[in-house]
Amino acid sequence: MLRGLSILAVHTAVALLLGAGGVPAASPDADLPWIRTSEDRFVNAAGEPVLLQGCNLGNWLLLEMWMLAVDEREFPDQHAFETNLVARFGEEEKNRLMQLYRANWITPRDFDVIRSFNFNVVRVPFDHRLVEDEEHPGTCREDGLAWLDRAVEMAETAGIHLILDMHGVPGGQSIDHPTGRIGQNRLWRDPDCVARTASLWRAIAERYRDRPSVAGYDVINEPFGDMKTDVRPQLRLIFEEVYQAIREVDERHIIFAPAPLWGGHGFYGNPHESGWTNVAFTEHHYPGIFGSPSTLRTHANFIHRALPEKQAELRAVQTPMLIGEWNPVFERLGGGNLARRYFDEYGQLGWAAIMWSYKLLDRRGGVIDDNWHLVSNARPLEPPDFRSASGDVIADYFRSFATMEYVIDEPLRLAVTRAEPVVVPLPVPPSPLPVAPHDDAIPGWTPTDIGDAVPGGQRLDADGVLTVYGGGSDIWGEADSFRFLHRREASDFTLTATVTSLGDTHDFAKAGLMVRSDLSPDAAHVLVHVVPDGRVVLGHRDRPGGRMVEESVEAVPFPVRLRLSRRGDLLIGEYAAGDHGWQRVGTPRTMPVLAGPCSVGIAVLSHRREGLTEAIFTDIISDQTPASSSRNP
Repeated sequence: MLRGLSILAVHTAVALLLGAGGVPAASPDADLPWIRTSEDRFVNAAGEPVLLQGCNLGNWLLLEMWMLAVDEREFPDQHAFETNLVARFGEEEKNRLMQLYRANWITPRDFDVIRSFNFNVVRVPFDHRLVEDEEHPGTCREDGLAWLDRAVEMAETAGIHLILDMHGVPGGQSIDHPTGRIGQNRLWRDPDCVARTASLWRAIAERYRDRPSVAGYDVINEPFGDMKTDVRPQLRLIFEEVYQAIREVDERHIIFAPAPLWGGHGFYGNPHESGWTNVAFTEHHYPGIFGSPSTLRTHANFIHRALPEKQAELRAVQTPMLIGEWNPVFERLGGGNLARRYFDEYGQLGWAAIMWSYKLLDRRGGVIDDNWHLVSNARPLEPPDFRSASGDVIADYFRSFATMEYVIDEPLRLAVTRAEPVVVPLPVPPSPLPVAPHDDAIPGWTPTDIGDAVPGGQRLDADGVLTVYGGGSDIWGEADSFRFLHRREASDFTLTATVTSLGDTHDFAKAGLMVRSDLSPDAAHVLVHVVPDGRVVLGHRDRPGGRMVEESVEAVPFPVRLRLSRRGDLLIGEYAAGDHGWQRVGTPRTMPVLAGPCSVGIAVLSHRREGLTEAIFTDIISDQTPASSSRNP
């Protein structure tokens, strides 16, 4: 249900803000074709494949302060920014200033730039507060929808599709700032927030159900919760409610089912078996950022391994994919040419791909390496002090966005528009071993494949070199899958070994030393290990069935010496590499659950369900106290 101003009054108000630059509304039957899903592809009304490639209009209808060259320590999110404006100028003036901001951050000239990259789609992140009537939660204000109308009109005039993305839902879907307010995260515990989200989407879908320029609805951006809790069971129920609300009024538009922080889309099951029509999956890709190393190896593994694995899952359920955000960023790894490689890889799979982001401001101005944007300010920038500047100064600053001189990422534009790409060579990672070439019995040690790991093996050479062939999907989350070569220890101990090499079957393949309460997949444990890029990690699950967490150190060269010690209920992980002596990894853990008899030994996994990695260990010593015996396998 819509409340508030009439649509004519709203468009008149917006036009006054925009001045002569306003764009008339395009006809609902504009030339842009309807987009729908067909098996694992996006197609037009004639069933012909459609390749959607573009960028996000970030920081427009939901502010992310880092993109505005504002100190995030002062204003960590849009809520803090607007709260300051209200405190200084009052609610009405705050609203006027924010309207000026929106009127000038994105204008028709921006769509002209986007078209120059040969892009044909934009994703429009918006805040639920933009559209929701505070006095009548779950309903849309007419003046709020005017900004989505404005996005639709400019996109249609430019001949560009758009995807509407609720970046911040009622109550917040994560603790992170892209929701518009840090720390909310109420969606998962408040049914009213779910009902409001569904109701708002019903109203939005009713508004745009006849607009083919709208390719679809991205209903919940990054449903990550507190970044620790598994939200998948709740997310499926929430998506079902939102899906049904949209389908009450709109049968034609694609609805995108989002991925949580972990676990992919498998928890949704087969959308067709659920009776869902015209549904696609969506997730965000940032390899080399947010925890994974920024190397060509990371991108090679992602392109050669992760993408084919995801495509096999999609084909199994006949559902296409939208990569709603992605960005390779780093110039030293190929910059624009690497971005083109990703566009081409996604395109060959039939996936839609939308970069983050179109524009941001930077105080330095000019060309900036490792950027996150297509355009930025060409000149150095000094934003006003929003805690002290007058309303007129802030208003003039916001107006300047519409005419600000841009610097365009020309290498990126050239890379994505040229007929033939400049190839960024990426090493082809090794394939996992289908079966273990050896399965020697090691006196005093027991091999076990934990969880659903494919059977592994081991080999002990005469010189004491131990090779372990391990499968398994991971040691992570609430349950594990790996190869474990172990013995029972009741006393305090120190287990030491050198990892000389680890097969690069995945970024998160693992080789290390573990103490484990028992052999069940969800057992409490501590694991000190190394991954193929040389990072050393201490992971622990403090109770059976709990979630594992990790602490890591920067990558070191192989060989890497590892040491795991228990003194009472205190567990300590250490490492040594090169000329450096022993150093601790992470924080020593006090874990009474691991104080008694436990399984202690060597853990290896490929992070690949279908095969094994190879890890080579030397100088293995198990010192037990008080008996103080030294034993080599």
